[in-house]
Amino acid sequence: MHALFAGLTTLDVIHALDHEPNIATKTTSTDHVMAAGGPATNAAVTLSALEKAAGCARGAASSISLLSAIGEGMIASVISADLASAGVHLLDATSVDSAQKTPAISSIVEHPGGRMVASTNARIDIDVHEATHLLDSVLVQDGAPDVVLIDGHNPAIADCVLRVGTLGEPDPDEDPFAHLEAKPLHQRILDGGSWKPWLAPLLGFVDIAVVSADFCPPLLNEPTGPEVASFLAGFGITRTIRTRGCESVQWYWDGREGETEVDQVDAISTLGAGDVFHGAFAWAVGRLHVADVPMPKDPSDLIRFASRIAGFSTTKFGTRSWCEAPEVVTAVEEFLGSFASGVVKSSR
Repeated sequence: MHALFAGLTTLDVIHALDHEPNIATKTTSTDHVMAAGGPATNAAVTLSALEKAAGCARGAASSISLLSAIGEGMIASVISADLASAGVHLLDATSVDSAQKTPAISSIVEHPGGRMVASTNARIDIDVHEATHLLDSVLVQDGAPDVVLIDGHNPAIADCVLRVGTLGEPDPDEDPFAHLEAKPLHQRILDGGSWKPWLAPLLGFVDIAVVSADFCPPLLNEPTGPEVASFLAGFGITRTIRTRGCESVQWYWDGREGETEVDQVDAISTLGAGDVFHGAFAWAVGRLHVADVPMPKDPSDLIRFASRIAGFSTTKFGTRSWCEAPEVVTAVEEFLGSFASGVVKSSR
């Protein structure tokens, strides 16, 4: 499988405490993790972990590419090495003229009473020409993608990735809507954790929107699932999935709608669980494409699989410790077996 991601990359420094911290005293953590983070980045790491599990079961080869910008210096080197060890090929499109040279660093402290997060929220400028060159090179090397996912944190690189397999930018004398109507063979997924003001021009290139309950488009103060789905349908997105934490997942799929229950687990840490859901969903969609199985009539089986992986990830501390667990291999084998036997019902 060739999976292509685009979005934000940070360095996450995560500490676990067994008590609520006293801000006036120094405390010792019971566990810690330092790893590359960010929505699309965590999703890419998730897909890589699932591909490794699939490799155990099927001997499959894969390529996972992440178009992002990590800047330069020691922190960038740590991020690059971490992603390489996770099986993710980083395409770094940092602009040489970027005023910001250091990637965002997030410090996260998880404790029984909740979570504290502090981030530098750094934004590194993108070299669009370099991004296009990197994409062209990886497409020549690894072939067309089986699935694409963007998190929308950087519209320039999101636009580059979403246009893979389309007509590209139209000439002035061409039909301005032709490039929107020229759908690629793969599915393009939006990780919609929250609404961002620059998303609107990108939505016409999205096939599946996986949004959270916090995704609030303009003019919708407290949107319901149908309202969000209707808004996105105005941009041509006929497949919307709306997660709500431990509650059932709402879906709106080619004129059908429903809810899919999620397994309840004893969660230790929910950090990155949404990203894991997105990565697992993208993996399932990509696997269908690899097997030449059309998209299903409804996404319930895809949602159940993604929820199963995301739920399992919350039973471990941090964003990586779940990746090599035997339960992951079991879930992957069962999913692959389900659509091979026709349990996952396609739209054929």
